[in-house]
Amino acid sequence: MTSIDIYTVPRDQVDVEALSRQFVKYLQINAIDVQELSEHPQRRDAIIAELYARPETKPTFWPKDTVGADLPPEKYDEYLAQVDAAIEQLTPPNSLEDRVLRSHLASAAVMVVYQYKWSYALRAHPDLQNQVIIRYSAILNDWMKNEFRALYPKQTNGMVHNPATITPPTAVNPLSPPPTRHSGQPKAITDSEVGEYLKNPQTLLGKQFLHAPPVGVEQDYKGLWEADSYSVRMLDGRVDYEFLVRLEAFGVDLLPMGMGDMEFLLKHSTLVV
Repeated sequence: MTSIDIYTVPRDQVDVEALSRQFVKYLQINAIDVQELSEHPQRRDAIIAELYARPETKPTFWPKDTVGADLPPEKYDEYLAQVDAAIEQLTPPNSLEDRVLRSHLASAAVMVVYQYKWSYALRAHPDLQNQVIIRYSAILNDWMKNEFRALYPKQTNGMVHNPATITPPTAVNPLSPPPTRHSGQPKAITDSEVGEYLKNPQTLLGKQFLHAPPVGVEQDYKGLWEADSYSVRMLDGRVDYEFLVRLEAFGVDLLPMGMGDMEFLLKHSTLVV
């Protein structure tokens, strides 16, 4: 199996701004298309069913399915270039079919960027990983509060409250977005409980947490969050986990996270009970 070291980008070649905006580009496309499609739920669901009935359509958005696992780095660049070209042809969308396909492409692309342009590429530079998170969160939040709110003023707080309508029919339906207010009381998570959650990630599902980053760490994704799903695979002879997390602060999409990200999130969260 190819080592993930081949995806590491030298520190002096990392463009935090460009990578952050690449994330945001695909998330923005998906947010708009999901919102437009939510106005036509029956037609949307029929189109999605038609799309996933095609044998060439992959059943998930994971790179191992859409592109292939552990390929040479240039193969993922080629895939993203092809996706960008296809999205350009679908922009502006002329039909609901265009929106379903464009959202599907954007969702798959953001997973490739996450895994091969951020997680693997910057694994030797955790400070730069954090800079990307902070920067793209800031860009996305600003867009949600301004451009998106102007486009869809009826949306509460300018947020999309049904972000996961573009999911394969075979996938487990995501949990509903956490409410802005909750009736439970926060319960502190001990270090031993963090360890138990990480050893048994299935116990995260169905629970809500409240995240508050430590003093001195600037993050926009404060507030309620929940783990929507997780996947497991063997990577370089070890078990590798990836989580899809719904953050109330974002509201537009599921955010992929690795085990290290989940550990940080848990250590600075309380359980809502």
